[in-house]
Amino acid sequence: MSSYLQPITKPEATYTIHVKRFNPESNAQAHWETYRIPFVRTMTVIQALEYLWDQNNYLAFRANCREMTCGSCAMLINGAPGLACMTLLQDGSRIEPLANYSVLKDLIVDTSGIERKYKELEFWPKLEGATKISGVPRSVLHDYSHIYSRCIECYVCLEACPQSDAETTQFDGPMFMLQIARLSKHPLDAKNRPRQAIERGALSCVNCYECASVCPVGLSPASEIGKLRRRAFTEDFRNFWRKLVGKEPARTP
Repeated sequence: MSSYLQPITKPEATYTIHVKRFNPESNAQAHWETYRIPFVRTMTVIQALEYLWDQNNYLAFRANCREMTCGSCAMLINGAPGLACMTLLQDGSRIEPLANYSVLKDLIVDTSGIERKYKELEFWPKLEGATKISGVPRSVLHDYSHIYSRCIECYVCLEACPQSDAETTQFDGPMFMLQIARLSKHPLDAKNRPRQAIERGALSCVNCYECASVCPVGLSPASEIGKLRRRAFTEDFRNFWRKLVGKEPARTP
């Protein structure tokens, strides 16, 4: 690994950090290890981990962009989920892997369940019978290209959500609901995404907005879940009314 961190020639202090370690090849269970590192005021958690790596403390962790665009460095920092690249280091910081997933090694968790759900939910436009892009309101295109596509899939909201569980399908969680909302705005997608959201547990959302409070890019999956639920219920009502009276319900002004 090639570190991004420049040599610390004039440290401002020495900080102590605690990292939860686990190596399935040599450890029966996870354990905490303590390190002392030179600190400068702009130092982030990911830089601290990179420093340890450069000092031959070979921690296993995921990191890529260091610019809050890839989402790969999500972990628990002082008990709260967040991105290591955007969290400033504190003296005494406790760093551990996300808790909702089995740990592969040190700070790396098994995300195979996430990948499986992506395949199940078919997160690509279903084009059969879809409408053409011409005539689609500009606001819809704006939402799709500038809002929903900003999710960096860091899993932080999944960790914070009290209702989601990586191992079950009772409620897939806010990140998946946001992706369903994204495709519901796709001008060429013909799949009933609001109904898909209901089938995947959208009714389990308790509107606590924890997902919005931890999202590193400022998205609000809870708001989108509410919109998906309202759209699904509206469509259910319209279908019921068509069967009952044979025509569309009157629209309120």
